[in-house]
Amino acid sequence: MQLFRLKANWIRTTPRVLACVLAGALLVQVNAVNAADLKEVYTLASQYDADIAVANADYEAAIQRLPIAKSAFRPQISVAADSGVSGVNSDFDESYEDNRVTLSISQSLFNRPNKALLNQARAGVSQADALFAGEKQNLILRTTESYFEVLRAQADLLFSQSELRAIARQREQAERRFEVGLVPVTDVRDAQAQYDLAFAQRIAAENNLASAREALFLITGDSELKLKTLAADLPLQAPDPIEIEDWVALSLENSPDLMVARMAAKTAQFSVDAERGARYPTLDLIGLASQSETHQRARTDQTAAELRLELRMPLYTGGRVKALVNQATAESSSAATGLIAEERRAAQRTRNAYRGVVASISRVKALRQALSSTRKSAQATDAGFRAGTRTSVDVLRALRDTFSAQSDYASARYDYIINALNLRAAAGILSEADLEPINNFLIEAK
Repeated sequence: MQLFRLKANWIRTTPRVLACVLAGALLVQVNAVNAADLKEVYTLASQYDADIAVANADYEAAIQRLPIAKSAFRPQISVAADSGVSGVNSDFDESYEDNRVTLSISQSLFNRPNKALLNQARAGVSQADALFAGEKQNLILRTTESYFEVLRAQADLLFSQSELRAIARQREQAERRFEVGLVPVTDVRDAQAQYDLAFAQRIAAENNLASAREALFLITGDSELKLKTLAADLPLQAPDPIEIEDWVALSLENSPDLMVARMAAKTAQFSVDAERGARYPTLDLIGLASQSETHQRARTDQTAAELRLELRMPLYTGGRVKALVNQATAESSSAATGLIAEERRAAQRTRNAYRGVVASISRVKALRQALSSTRKSAQATDAGFRAGTRTSVDVLRALRDTFSAQSDYASARYDYIINALNLRAAAGILSEADLEPINNFLIEAK
């Protein structure tokens, strides 16, 4: 009887336990598939992306140029020791042992090439800063583009699936109407042709989605990311400042690519100074101290110290210095011309990016209106088809126009966001904080 009660209690308890376990498992599953927003994806990218890791390593290596260059102006200290046995060919045919330890200290007092190399190293560090800043901006752009390319591909696939289902229904209606003699066979064939085209587009959309996800995986390392989607009420904001030349001015002041070109020009000029400095004398202070002991019949210890100024003056190097100066001068001229070209490209990129934002705003508005118009047209066409004034071909075309407008409208909204970030990147002011306003309009997909 006691055993029966235990079994009965277990039977009554088991459903509750299973319910709790299943609920807990479901909660874990829901939490596991929570959609990621843009900032979360960017955080993954900043930790995983190989390009930013390479840029960070290059930056760490580049900033060591400065302490390396500074080391030439600091004392150089070294110690040396030697020991040997020598033989003397004399009447006594003797050999002796000689042990010596030498400490040397040198300090550069005047060296023009080293000074130019120090300035070159400072410019190199600034160039490394600009390169790394540009790579961080590039990572923001690549992450954003990959994120919205996935959303774009998902939307295209959704629209193509919806279009395929709608056309399939139209095909079925055309077949039924043909069977009762209401429409000619051409309507059935047109419906079949439209269905085949929609089926092919769905296959292409599936492939595009897989490619977009692969590109996102390359940046984040996560192939199972579920992404939040863009809310319908995303505001369309004109560039601020409103004048295009104000953005160009920002670019000429802040563009990382332009800063890299400026530092490259400075580095090339300092290279000319370094090569020209090879014509000047160098002055070093040198100190030597040695302790030696000699074993020959009797042990002899000797201590010596020396402090001297050493002046070196190159007189003739076979034309090497002149050739190096000419080479550095030509490279400096090339870098200066490259800087001018980069300034022009920076202005062009900024103007193009500005126009891209303005055009994308107008395009989103136009496509929003087009979407509304195509939907009304599709409804009117369907009503006309039911009334017998429109053909099934007209209905199919209206459906395709509607789904095409939906796809174009969604794509235009993503282009607006990407163009807005491209403008800030062209101006050199793009930062992680610029992702926050976008993040506020990302919502869980329904």
